[in-house]
Amino acid sequence: MREETTVPNRQKVILGALLIFLVGANMRTAITIIPPILTNIQNTFSLPEWFLGSLTTIPLICFGILSPTVTYFIKRFGILSVTVVDLLLLTVGNFIRVYSFTSLLVGTILIGGGIAMLNVLAPTLVSYLFPMKIGTYTGMYVFALSLSSSISAGFSAVVSHFITWQIMIQFVSVIPVITIVVALMLRRYGRKKPAVKETANPLNPKVQVSVWKRPLAWALGGFMGLQSLLFYSILTWLPPILMASGINQNTAGYLLGLLQLVALPISFVVPRIISSVAKQSIMIWTISVLFVIGIGSLMLASQSFWFAVAACVLLGLSTNMAFSEAMTLFSLKTRNPNETASASGMGQSIGYILAATGPMICGWLHGLTTNWFAVLIFLLLVTAVMTFVGLLVDREEYVFE
Repeated sequence: MREETTVPNRQKVILGALLIFLVGANMRTAITIIPPILTNIQNTFSLPEWFLGSLTTIPLICFGILSPTVTYFIKRFGILSVTVVDLLLLTVGNFIRVYSFTSLLVGTILIGGGIAMLNVLAPTLVSYLFPMKIGTYTGMYVFALSLSSSISAGFSAVVSHFITWQIMIQFVSVIPVITIVVALMLRRYGRKKPAVKETANPLNPKVQVSVWKRPLAWALGGFMGLQSLLFYSILTWLPPILMASGINQNTAGYLLGLLQLVALPISFVVPRIISSVAKQSIMIWTISVLFVIGIGSLMLASQSFWFAVAACVLLGLSTNMAFSEAMTLFSLKTRNPNETASASGMGQSIGYILAATGPMICGWLHGLTTNWFAVLIFLLLVTAVMTFVGLLVDREEYVFE
């Protein structure tokens, strides 16, 4: 990191906290705004049915491909400089994707690239700015992520009826622009010397061993990927599943928003719990049980509307807790920002490539069976594998021993 020093005073602490909160607000909004308005987008651009799922899958592929590159860019240009560039990609991609099929595709790729790097930067920013309060500030960006996701998912279908879906999506570009301003302010106030290229120092040594050779890094990547596969499969197909159960489009959108919103009260608490205990097995089992009961309730959604509500509440809790677990572990299982960036980049590369298969497999299973039961059984199987992989993280204390 070239230009920054650890945030020392109150003004910089406030800017750092605000930056972490806003980064969290940018990490999912551009994606979660899409599922409730898929029909609108399809009708506007005359899109084929198979392409709709790719609007979620393309960013995940970008996540997987670009995540390992973030460590290099951070070392070369500095964490705040890289953050600003990523946010510019997100701003441009979000703004241009409403004009045509081609711009939709290009914009989605840019969004995927921008968020891919933010995914790695978020835990690294926490480790860099607030190394002694990892649980607290991880909770802050998870809270922001959940809040922004719930608003965008819950109200995009309704708002699009009043101001068109194109204007609504472009308005979301305001969030990364504000974040850029905060990052530039923090970069200016935190600058110490403009010409120091290396981040390595006695408190933040270089990573000497390849992260790809560390078993714990693979376990973290597997858990990250499987919980992401569950989240993005549910995010993409929950509205159609609910609509197949007799629930109308607007209500399905509200329920998707509920799924995101219900986790807000625990967003701050869960990372602090995770960071305060030596073993993670109890949290892993808790997450798994919530997933199983939530998916089971979704199977019964056609019997009663309240099963649908229960499913969204339970899946909201489980997806948020699983994401909090994955992101907190990247910081807990490493000892300095360089290690965090390496482990996070590698783990998220594996994770999101794996996650990208989820929405496509679910779509394929639905097309093959013409019902959603097989899809839900598939998600239960993924939950079982995720539980097994998650329990492996307690085998070593740190990625780089």
